[in-house]
Amino acid sequence: KQINLLFYAILFFTILFSNNLACKEIVYKIEKYLNDLNFFSSKFIQSNGASIEEGYIYIKNTKIRLDYFRPHRTLIISKKKGVYINHELKEEEFFSTEKNIVKIFYDIFLDNNFFSPLLFKEKNGEIIFQKNVTIDSKVNKLKIFFENKPLLLRKIIAESEGEIISISFNDHSYNNVFDEKFFSFVPMYLD
Repeated sequence: KQINLLFYAILFFTILFSNNLACKEIVYKIEKYLNDLNFFSSKFIQSNGASIEEGYIYIKNTKIRLDYFRPHRTLIISKKKGVYINHELKEEEFFSTEKNIVKIFYDIFLDNNFFSPLLFKEKNGEIIFQKNVTIDSKVNKLKIFFENKPLLLRKIIAESEGEIISISFNDHSYNNVFDEKFFSFVPMYLD
């Protein structure tokens, strides 16, 4: 009986330890994948249930640029600030990302520790992370979907106070070359 108990205890700890190592390995793979997205671009489709918007996302160093097709506008964000550019009206609006929903977006791509405390599940060839993030006293429920083989970011879903925003990514491109001005916060429409 003692041998059986010892065998089951060793088996339990072996399974627990191997699952923990497998989890750490997947989180490490995700973090490495995201860290390697420097000079990255992808098409995206964003939906809030009522409308669909399309565009491109670009990442270089510590900045993210989102170019929307219709209406034609651009969003450039860094860790602390952002600029919203309406090309049709030739207007720019600067904002702090600290208490803005775009901070979540920035953190997903550029915060090296965003995924390390998260639990995930694997299902149908996908890795799905879930996290609740509070910004300006609003709880945002996130689901982040990665294709497992090959490892690719596929979708982000953010739900807050009954509003759901979904962003899907396709046509991933790596090692792009960007002009320095492409990520500039300097106003584009000075007279």
